[in-house]
Amino acid sequence: MNTILEKEYDTVMKETVEPYLKKHRKSGYISSYDGIGKIHVMRYLAEEPKGVIVICHGYTESAPKYDELVYYFLQAGYHVYLPEHCGHGLSYRLTKDPSLVHIDNWKRYVRDFLHVCEYIRKKHPDLHLNLFAHSMGGAIGGIAATWKPEWFYRVILNSPMIRPRTANVPWVISASVSGLQCLFGRSEEYVLGQHPYDANETFETSASTSRPRFNRFNNRRKTHKYMQICAASYGWLFASAEMSWYLKGIAWKLYRAPMLLIQAEQDDYVWGNEICRFARRIQRYEGASCEFLYLPGTKHETYSCDDKTMQYYVNKVLTFFA
Repeated sequence: MNTILEKEYDTVMKETVEPYLKKHRKSGYISSYDGIGKIHVMRYLAEEPKGVIVICHGYTESAPKYDELVYYFLQAGYHVYLPEHCGHGLSYRLTKDPSLVHIDNWKRYVRDFLHVCEYIRKKHPDLHLNLFAHSMGGAIGGIAATWKPEWFYRVILNSPMIRPRTANVPWVISASVSGLQCLFGRSEEYVLGQHPYDANETFETSASTSRPRFNRFNNRRKTHKYMQICAASYGWLFASAEMSWYLKGIAWKLYRAPMLLIQAEQDDYVWGNEICRFARRIQRYEGASCEFLYLPGTKHETYSCDDKTMQYYVNKVLTFFA
């Protein structure tokens, strides 16, 4: 499949991709696993489906971030479902602060996601369900695939949050401090150094290596308040630590579906060496086949990169799902 060239990106997205997605898209809500809120789900239906791909998005992301990737999946013949996690996009939130990513318990993410997956399986009982999970979604989806291993046909963990980066603060200290803050009733407070959305993100400091791709989402984010989440609470940070512990301590030996783990060259959000180590543990255990892909010249958002890498990356993903 040919991917969109950077020099044509804005025109093709506006004149071809957006009308195509609008034609195939349905927006709706599904109750959270415990009924306290509504999960916003974008559904894109292929004309002659050969399978289903559910996208488990990352930290601070929302559905529009994946417009291009969804387009490729649809073109390849897959239905696509994209639920927005609690605290993200148009889904229910546990805090009134529009900039803050907050969660009360890491298992809420996994249970909500599996609740949506159960709905998908009932809607399409004759089609294989594939998982594409990125960053924080890689942790959520990575755990979900061990809780219900029989549900997923193929699993891709893209820059998965096996262990998050915490700037210049050692991970053990960050995890311990966040746990203490939660214990003292400060779980909904901003992590030290985090701040409300200010629209000042630049391409140079972003997780993308494709300026037109970065600009498209960033410009839209500036004008849509529901997309302006940008900062972690202590509750979220401690939840990320608990997911990391679960993945490294338990999950790696519970996989059954074939897996592809993808690592970027330069990643300021998750530890790349932990992804490589995680893949090797799965490979040694032999509970599931596991392929590891290292992408030179990329940052954390491997789906937002230069023309040559994007062409290779998208076709690698589609070949794996086929």
